[in-house]
Amino acid sequence: MKKWSLLLLAFFSAFALVACGSENEAGQKKLAVQTLDVNVQDVALGAIPLTTATAGAIVPDQQAQISSRLVGFIKNFDVKIGQEVKLGDLLFSIDSSDVKSGILKAQSAYQQAKAALMDAKLDFDRFKKLYAEESVSKQQFDKINLQYKIAQERMISAKTGLNQAKSQLRYANVRAPFKGVVVKKMASAGDLSTPGSPVLLLENRSSLSIRTQVSHELYAILSEGDTVEVVLDGHDKPLLGTIYTLISAADPKTRTHTVKISLSDLNNVNSGTYARIEFQQGERQTMMVPKSAIVERSGIQGIFVVDNGTAFFHMVRLGEVINNNIEIKSGVNLGDMIVISNNTSLLNGDKLNETVIANPLETL
Repeated sequence: MKKWSLLLLAFFSAFALVACGSENEAGQKKLAVQTLDVNVQDVALGAIPLTTATAGAIVPDQQAQISSRLVGFIKNFDVKIGQEVKLGDLLFSIDSSDVKSGILKAQSAYQQAKAALMDAKLDFDRFKKLYAEESVSKQQFDKINLQYKIAQERMISAKTGLNQAKSQLRYANVRAPFKGVVVKKMASAGDLSTPGSPVLLLENRSSLSIRTQVSHELYAILSEGDTVEVVLDGHDKPLLGTIYTLISAADPKTRTHTVKISLSDLNNVNSGTYARIEFQQGERQTMMVPKSAIVERSGIQGIFVVDNGTAFFHMVRLGEVINNNIEIKSGVNLGDMIVISNNTSLLNGDKLNETVIANPLETL
């Protein structure tokens, strides 16, 4: 029995050796060293902007709450929200019945004053002649003269009142003060309009900008003409904006300052759109490599470092992306030569035919 056990042990040992030999041979074929033509570049320092982000919104530079100067019922209110209007277009009208009635009263008062003035003028002329002939006393003449002056003043007052009554009629038709878009209606046809009560909101969509609030510390380092990066809600790519207004007076509640930013391209953007603004506050130096240098092996991100013509995989910790470069926080050192092309099939220990590419970061 002991003899059979020894024979079985010897058999399985021999089988295991053969199997291991086969696996080692297959592994050696799989890990065979290859030689690749690659571009290499040294690891250099790059600059990453230090930014502060604030929230803002698209606002119109020209906006008006349109109201009437007359008291009356609104009519001909046919404009719609979103409708574009031109300068001078009719927005709505006010029932002018009361205005026309006032004009008639003013005309009647004017005619009465005119007739009274003519009568006073006749009396004045007659008494003036009599006074010259010494047929009436100075006291009588002065009384007629006073009545004539009063009639003249009443005539002037009546004429002014008539002109004012007529001028009110033009306010019955409310027209657009500038080219814009109706964004809100605060009343409807048939509502009673009073002076100062807004009826609709008009915006000039051809003149939009971005408004945001910044802290006092950030405000202190900003200047008109500075460029900022703006990301609009619904837009994938950031836009470049320019600061054109800095309001020195701080909001007493939030202790922040208002900053206005202009954008060269604001097509198909509505007022109120959310905006994220990034203000640059200097920069920091860090190691940067081309994004093409980053590869993944077994779920681990890394870079192939060149040492005596051989590629060695280094696991790295990545940071921010700036254009076509990416920050490396750890895993390589400044001056290391790294593979930046033809590295998709590269393996640890492969041989390299290197072409050195100048690093543009070193010329900045």
